[in-house]
Amino acid sequence: MGELWFIRHFRTPWNSAGRLQGQRDIALDDPLCEQDIGTLQGNLERLMGQEFALVVTSPLQRARQTAALHGFAEAEPDPDLAEIAFGTWEGRTWDDLEAEHPGVWQSAPHRLMLGEPFEAFNARIIRFYERVLATPGPVLAFGHGAWLGGLQRLLNEGPETGISRQLLGNGTLVRLNLTLNTQVSLQQYHQHC
Repeated sequence: MGELWFIRHFRTPWNSAGRLQGQRDIALDDPLCEQDIGTLQGNLERLMGQEFALVVTSPLQRARQTAALHGFAEAEPDPDLAEIAFGTWEGRTWDDLEAEHPGVWQSAPHRLMLGEPFEAFNARIIRFYERVLATPGPVLAFGHGAWLGGLQRLLNEGPETGISRQLLGNGTLVRLNLTLNTQVSLQQYHQHC
């Protein structure tokens, strides 16, 4: 079917500090900020009455906690939805990355030395994309910003182009039609941050 509803995890202390989390298993802010609570309420209204053939989450706790807050505590963990591993960059800031490698994340992230080869990250995204296409109904996924940026990049521009650093805010829900001319059609329901 190719319909993917994607929700980025809510804010963590590292998000607020502008730190690269990657595959560090960071918990959500506790309690959620007012803005995230408002986003959650809006998402719940949009999800009300919607049936999903499959509900999955990144195995990282910030995504699993976000799934639970949306009423999907039993969402299936899928390792292909995990955020890219930033390796030694995890815990450092986006500003640090930009200072040492100006513009590379936005133009050629495959040139960065990260915690996983960029080809492996691309392969995980494509496996999940193919899983969505093979599912006979809408899929709801809870995941990460750079992961979604990677999906958009692969489908719209190709494997050796950049990734937007601020594709979507924490808690943002997007609805994607993955079969529409092989292009990712982003329909953003709510964006902040």
